Amino acid sequence: MGASRLNLLHKHEDAHDDALWCTTWVPNNSQCITGSVDECVKVWTVQDEAPAVENSHTYTSHTLGVVSVTVDPTGTFAASSALDSFIRVWNLQDSSTKAVIETPPSETWQIKFQPQSDSLIIAAAGGSSSKVVLWDVVDTQARGHLGIPSADEKHKREKFVLSVAFSPDGKRLACGVMDGTVALFDVPSGQLMHTLTGHHKPVRDVCFTPDSRMLLTACDDMHAHLYDVEHASLIEAFSGHESWVLSVACHPGGSSFATGSSDAKVKLWDLQTRTCAQTLSDHTDQVWSVAWQTDGTRLASASDDKSVALYKLS
Repeated sequence: MGASRLNLLHKHEDAHDDALWCTTWVPNNSQCITGSVDECVKVWTVQDEAPAVENSHTYTSHTLGVVSVTVDPTGTFAASSALDSFIRVWNLQDSSTKAVIETPPSETWQIKFQPQSDSLIIAAAGGSSSKVVLWDVVDTQARGHLGIPSADEKHKREKFVLSVAFSPDGKRLACGVMDGTVALFDVPSGQLMHTLTGHHKPVRDVCFTPDSRMLLTACDDMHAHLYDVEHASLIEAFSGHESWVLSVACHPGGSSFATGSSDAKVKLWDLQTRTCAQTLSDHTDQVWSVAWQTDGTRLASASDDKSVALYKLS
């Protein structure tokens, strides 16, 4: 993996009518999903030969910009959250609506489906409510509230929850907070395990390594961090971006990770040597989201320049 490099497969200009804020892949599939300020969610079929990217479906139910997209582990259902305070869930097979969850204003940001679960549960970063809410898709009821302790009302504002991720084994949940901390919860008990420190600005994105033992973070302080989950210790701080680090995604093989930044760059990092292996400059504006295909062969990046870039890992 040390010598692996990302090669641009295709940059789809004007993938949306406005900035792209999020992207994800359908598990075990060559479909990529993007969400945009233009209020649309698009499903793309990706292949190595021309046409490399084809828009297979567009969802237009949101009334404000789409901030997050996620797909359940089976690849059956996709969900999106938007600034209109709705989480919308639909069936990817027939495009029918599965659920519509209405949340209070400014309380739904990044969303993720729970892995290793018998029921369809979505974790939503709760923004101004200073918590993560676990929503049951079937009956659209809240099944749990994982709250972040704050000393008082003033400090509560700093506990705005921006990002959320489940560990692949489903046992842990991490959320990135506006004040630079990361809260780590035990999912079965709902208890706060650790508060990870080291950043001093908003933590925009979080993701676990495939073995669930380490956590990667993306922060406005221009750094990505690697933490030991069990011991709540900072293993490494990665510097190199020239502006906010907005997104982070660990390779499914666990040996590398990618970051996207408001410096318009995508970087590939080697986890063994803990160095930057490659810097990609194909975007012309900030990169809000990076995501690996589940087999690790492709990376997608979504940007304010209205494009989605697709890379093949050599």
